[in-house]
Amino acid sequence: MRIGIEAERANVTNPTGVEHYAQQLILSFAKENSQDEFVLYLRTKPVFWMQQLPKNFKLKVIPFPVFWTQLRISWEMLVAPVDVLFIMASALPLIHPKNSVVTIHDLAWEFYPETFTTFMRWYLRFSTWFACKFARSIIAVSEQTKKDIVQRYKISKDKVSVIYHGFDLSTEIHTKASPEQLSEEQEKVAALPEKYILYISTLQPRKNVSGLIEAFIELKREKQIQHSLVLVGGKGWLFENIMQQIQDHPEVIYCGYGYDRFAYLKRADLLVQPSFYEGFGMSLLDAFEAGVPVACSNVSALPEVAGDAAIYFDPKNKQEMKSAIYAAITDRSLHDVLIAKGRERLKLFTWTKSAKQTLTLLKGEHV
Repeated sequence: MRIGIEAERANVTNPTGVEHYAQQLILSFAKENSQDEFVLYLRTKPVFWMQQLPKNFKLKVIPFPVFWTQLRISWEMLVAPVDVLFIMASALPLIHPKNSVVTIHDLAWEFYPETFTTFMRWYLRFSTWFACKFARSIIAVSEQTKKDIVQRYKISKDKVSVIYHGFDLSTEIHTKASPEQLSEEQEKVAALPEKYILYISTLQPRKNVSGLIEAFIELKREKQIQHSLVLVGGKGWLFENIMQQIQDHPEVIYCGYGYDRFAYLKRADLLVQPSFYEGFGMSLLDAFEAGVPVACSNVSALPEVAGDAAIYFDPKNKQEMKSAIYAAITDRSLHDVLIAKGRERLKLFTWTKSAKQTLTLLKGEHV
């Protein structure tokens, strides 16, 4: 079988959630499948690790200025068709094989439209509707995302298969950051306070970073906790107000994009994920691996991922958030239980399992 994959999302050195998913699946495909031919479509020069893939992986660089997936890959499907096309994030080409599979990670633009520009909101709605209507199969990364897709885009639930993200340190991608960037990050980590609470994700409104900062400042004032709040992640939509909050409070430390998130995690006392909405929540798995307790929102896919291995709060209830954080950093018994449960929970999520299920679906079989 000849499997085409839109792989430009994996072709980055500073991956966030979707890019990390794309990287890990491709690496796991390479470990699990040596029989089929994989064609990876790229818009730019491939990063180093892609060039080390097995011989059954072909890299095809096809530059194009705008609407690369919809237009350029459409042309590619006309002149050099494949047996099945796999799009790893929503945007199905206008011309595509009958056997096309698309992954939809979340529907944030539907629930928090104010956090997207008008054009991006329109584009995401159209591309997701188009994919839902014309793809053979849809992959959702959680049951919650599947439920959202079925309700919002009015498609049969039988068309949507839930395949969870995985976790595997052996296939972790290490960014090709410059020596200066790596040195600067090492200095940041070394200079962090002895006690801190950690947030790892993009800085944007739907992640509820502002709410976390407010709750932390109040908790520090009311309970006199010794911890700082460390924020690690890139700047997303409408990050300016968040940056102003950070500047106003020296006990809140922003470290920028994290090239090595485990360097921050291994020294943290707690990971907090306060989002209003998440399609999955990959940082939870990182914390489980690092042996760090988790406090997170009780909404969207987060409880589905964390199970009994987290302490939960309503992200709109500041008092609940403060209580959860305080309990996790002061109750040693709870702290230890969460870590133990996190390690058990992590066993449910592997990239090998994700890759095998995805390959099964690509071949037209039931997952």
